Amino acid sequence: MYYQRRLKQDFRIAGLIPAIIIVTSFILAWILFGRRTGYFVLSIGFLLYAAFSLLLYSRTRNISYMAAFLFQAFYGLYLMFNPKGLLRTPDAGVAKFFLVCSVISTIWLVYLLAQRKTKWKGREVFEMAARSIEHDPDGFTGRPRPAGKTDYTMENLLGFAEFMKKNLIAMPHRMDDHVIFVLIKMGEELGYMFNPERFRQKGTWISFDFKGNVSVSMSKKDYMDFKEELSFDQLCDNLGKLFISFMEYYKKGEPERILDRLNELKLGLMS
Repeated sequence: MYYQRRLKQDFRIAGLIPAIIIVTSFILAWILFGRRTGYFVLSIGFLLYAAFSLLLYSRTRNISYMAAFLFQAFYGLYLMFNPKGLLRTPDAGVAKFFLVCSVISTIWLVYLLAQRKTKWKGREVFEMAARSIEHDPDGFTGRPRPAGKTDYTMENLLGFAEFMKKNLIAMPHRMDDHVIFVLIKMGEELGYMFNPERFRQKGTWISFDFKGNVSVSMSKKDYMDFKEELSFDQLCDNLGKLFISFMEYYKKGEPERILDRLNELKLGLMS
């Protein structure tokens, strides 16, 4: 089914910046210092990227970051110990072992990519919230807006937060008397990991307090990302209702329906 896109086209390449830096460093090292040094620099780049993927996994528990860590770590070790590497070893089996492990983890990572497990789904959430809104400008406001009330236990809320985090739908933060869910689009995840307070304070979030009240705060940047000036009040209201419906799916033991609804939009894997 085709859905009209309400957000502007996304051209961010932030997620590719580490790969661009690694490849550029490899080429420069090869030209300036020779092939073996180039392979060594490339291997160090992969191992550093692996450490970063492990950090992302520790913060999200999303399985795709573990798959990326294994691929990057095994391939970095292969580059280091292969016959062209700086730390080559007489035992060729060591390099072959790392190569086989990197191939297996690559297959796993590609499978997760195809299943949309690697994608931050902030754009999908915004698209769903804006689907039924007409062009009706009523002015942006930075104040949080009440968006409804629903019933859930503390166990429901914390479990829901863990599910949303592991599936890259939103990043939860537990506060004194509520949990907020920060929406993150693809390309923003690196900035978020380095500066989470900025996104929590200036990003778009949905709050569930411990009494069942739901409120929404939308950033001006996200609001301006829509192609046309939509009703701000209705957009915030729809975001709140959408997350309430997600909570209902979770309480009924049907959290996979949340992913089904988001994935049916079929947005680009890198958008």
